[in-house]
Amino acid sequence: MAVKIKRNSYGDCIYSEDDVLNLLYENPDLDISKLYIENTEIYNETLKKLGIDLPQLSQLPVHPETVSDFDKKLQNNWYMPEYYKSFDVLDYLIKKCQNKEEEQRVKEEYALFEKKNFLSVLKFLIYFVETLRKNNVVWGVGRGSSVSSFCLFLIGVHKINPLLYDLDHREFLR
Repeated sequence: MAVKIKRNSYGDCIYSEDDVLNLLYENPDLDISKLYIENTEIYNETLKKLGIDLPQLSQLPVHPETVSDFDKKLQNNWYMPEYYKSFDVLDYLIKKCQNKEEEQRVKEEYALFEKKNFLSVLKFLIYFVETLRKNNVVWGVGRGSSVSSFCLFLIGVHKINPLLYDLDHREFLR
């Protein structure tokens, strides 16, 4: 039985009580104390009442910062060589363009990436894809709305040219 995991805006996985029971049926040795549960009160109170010595369920963590501050903090913790941190992404992408239509698309998408403060993500993706290539690691063709991004195509994240299929990049960068 598949468990549907909810995520909050910080990316924490949150399980319902039924999800935890299903997980325990599938794997009785699972350490559920590491999971975040929607409502831990009933379970934890029942353990105390019955005197059962099992791990208490964890409360959902309280994050002291806003979601955008949390994202910035995490992005600053990614490993990336200094060279890529000061990398000119727009110049890199423009140099890969073969005509004015491609340059225009890059400029439109780049403005959206910049507006959403995702330039560090693009820098990391360039570093990541170059590392994969250097080490002969194979990765997927692409999937989901990310294939509508021409910038990601030029970086090599996916192998589907969205201009050939007239894919709208705003679907990915909304």
